[in-house]
Amino acid sequence: MANLINLKGEHYFPFQPEIQSSTESYQELKPTDCPFAQDIALFYQFKTNKDSLTSLSLIPDGCFDILFCCSPKNPSAFLWTSPFQRRKQPNFQNNCEYFGVRFFPEQGSIKLNYSMRELLDKQIPLLDVMSAHSFFIEEIAAGRSFQERIELFKNFIKRTDFVVSQDQKIVDYAVQKIYSANGMLNIKELSGHIGYSEQYIRRKFEEYIGFSPKQFCQIIRFQNSLERLLQSDSSDLLDIIYENGYYDQAHFIRGFKKMANLTPKQYRENFAQDLCFLH
Repeated sequence: MANLINLKGEHYFPFQPEIQSSTESYQELKPTDCPFAQDIALFYQFKTNKDSLTSLSLIPDGCFDILFCCSPKNPSAFLWTSPFQRRKQPNFQNNCEYFGVRFFPEQGSIKLNYSMRELLDKQIPLLDVMSAHSFFIEEIAAGRSFQERIELFKNFIKRTDFVVSQDQKIVDYAVQKIYSANGMLNIKELSGHIGYSEQYIRRKFEEYIGFSPKQFCQIIRFQNSLERLLQSDSSDLLDIIYENGYYDQAHFIRGFKKMANLTPKQYRENFAQDLCFLH
């Protein structure tokens, strides 16, 4: 297992276009120069609309985010976990700045107090699921800039003492195999690569990732097709379909709609024009 190269970032980037398109002053940064870059997909920051309370939609990406509400009067933070179908999440303050950290599904930097199976598709106060002092949240919220908050979060990660278990290393290896196959891998093939039973892999996947291997593969294929779809025109559709293992256009549309609640065409029409591809 040790010989498999790390493919995070190269083969998979968890994309949440609606956060960017629905908010103001959006900015993001992919970490590349720190020891835990293999665990963090993205730092990002945005401001909610000043006119009303805001709901934001999350689409399946298999990841979890830690999101800080940087309100000077009432700073807070919560864990935001992936759904298996596009879902609107309420409870965002209006006219408020938020700082977010998106973790790869197989990350080994943050210890959560519950299995991901229990946390999936939820928005939970951070201190309910992670051992940390409230001062940490206040410190991040008080940061004077996006870059300062990134550095404060990096310093927090450096202080954490999290030893990755053997089971989690096995799940990490399985996830890397799925990345390298662009999500086109079934549980039997995964079992053959890893040397553990299908039942064991499925159980550990649900514990650490939340999803079954089959669901996770579907999410990877969906995400891999998403950014290409939003950056391309309709003439590229067949390439997107076959590169991501869909049998035909009907199969692709059905799979995409299952995740996004919209057809690929509808999703592109609603969101592509509002995006600036920063990463």
